[in-house]
Amino acid sequence: MLAVAAGFAVLLGSAAWGKFRNAAGFEAILADYRLLPGSLVRPVARGIPVVEGVLAAAWIIAPWHADAALLASIATVAIMLGYGVAIAANLSRGRSWIDCGCGGGEQLSWVLVGRNAVLATVAVVPLVASGAGVPAWGDLAMALPMFAVGACLYLATGVLVANAAAMRPWAEDPS
Repeated sequence: MLAVAAGFAVLLGSAAWGKFRNAAGFEAILADYRLLPGSLVRPVARGIPVVEGVLAAAWIIAPWHADAALLASIATVAIMLGYGVAIAANLSRGRSWIDCGCGGGEQLSWVLVGRNAVLATVAVVPLVASGAGVPAWGDLAMALPMFAVGACLYLATGVLVANAAAMRPWAEDPS
């Protein structure tokens, strides 16, 4: 549970920070998705990083507070599935060139839909964990390597998606 909480706190906190830092850029990315009426793009673009920031804070305290773990888990599942549906909707319309808004400049792909599904699945861990309480030393000792492996897998997925997008023009023009 501790590794999951740490991972989502970092993931959602950094996502929120990136969107706050470049609010106009994120608003443009959200508009590119063409899923919201124009009048809702700005308020939703301003609200998403707030929600991500609140979720990051909830994940920080989740290992010690069962209510925070429940809130963080359910809300993270919802937001990850929502992001996945938004990406899938655009891919289904042939709009793969859009920046995903994930902070790494990745274009939309089915890999990102899968990554969000995996993240949503991992976010369920607190719902099935034995409960909150003060983590034992063994929990702390296991959390660091688990967090490191999870972070590496997440970053590797981002690199693979970026490389696939960069190689796409070469595949289309073999000359």
